[in-house]
Amino acid sequence: MTFYNAAGTRLTETTLNALADTVTEAELVEFSADVYQSFTQDGGGFEKASRLVFVAGQRVPQSMIDGLFQTATIASVTPVTGAAAGGTPIVIKGTDFSGASGVTVGGNAATAFVVVDNQTITATTAAHAAGATDVVVQDDAGNVTKTGAFTFV
Repeated sequence: MTFYNAAGTRLTETTLNALADTVTEAELVEFSADVYQSFTQDGGGFEKASRLVFVAGQRVPQSMIDGLFQTATIASVTPVTGAAAGGTPIVIKGTDFSGASGVTVGGNAATAFVVVDNQTITATTAAHAAGATDVVVQDDAGNVTKTGAFTFV
């Protein structure tokens, strides 16, 4: 699920929280702008639609915003080694990838980034010096890291 503002800019958990001002009543936040959600009505890639989910001035518990963004997890990266010259296609398996917006391997942005489904990402490594590196999925609920998951040789 993806959230965006009236101008069509994608909202992450951080930017959504920035639109919500804290009020004194029991951890409530108040939205300073309308927030929309995009979705597919048939559960697939067709009939993309959107709906208004928060109205400017609306107050909601902070826990409601937090619950909208599931933190991704990385279970595995395959293959686990590749050429230092880059160009190795990798498959990342895990959970909650629907909010993923990119991948870095050893701090370098991977190319050909695709979220295949909620549990699978494919990408291609960029060049990097030889050695073990972290794989990071950039996610709308915050980045998630698999330490030492890919080694350049």
